[in-house]
Amino acid sequence: MLKKTLLALALAGTSFASQANWQAGAGYMNLSDDDAGIDISLDGIYGSIGYKFDSGNDFYFMPELRIGTGIGDDTVSNVKIEMDSFVALSVRGQYDFNNGFYLYAAPSYANLEVTISADGFSESGDDWEFGFGGGAGYQFSKTMAAELSYEQFDGTDAVSVALKFDF
Repeated sequence: MLKKTLLALALAGTSFASQANWQAGAGYMNLSDDDAGIDISLDGIYGSIGYKFDSGNDFYFMPELRIGTGIGDDTVSNVKIEMDSFVALSVRGQYDFNNGFYLYAAPSYANLEVTISADGFSESGDDWEFGFGGGAGYQFSKTMAAELSYEQFDGTDAVSVALKFDF
């Protein structure tokens, strides 16, 4: 009985592993906000990891984690604003076309940590926000794709470009 159970578990695990559809990526993002007439623009890079679940008819669901850091800051009236970190959790709904293109939409829950400094004074803070976005991509090969995304988090626009790798 134990041998049959172990065999069934091994076969189920092998079946799941053979259908693995993990996706990792790296991207550039720009966060911009125009609050009370003050324009702020921050640049960052991020890495991502997700898993595509096939729901049939070329439609997929993909939970995804993105983690990033700032590479470009902004200065407004002698106040320097820097992105320290960016973390986002999302669940993407994606439709794949037969020609390699795909479209997706996703709700996200993200955290942005920034540091504001001026005249020797510095303070950091972070905030979690819900957002929604979408984008388009092109699958160049079975293992590589490029995509362009737009998201909005409580008035903050996020535009990103990324390379994705399936494994």
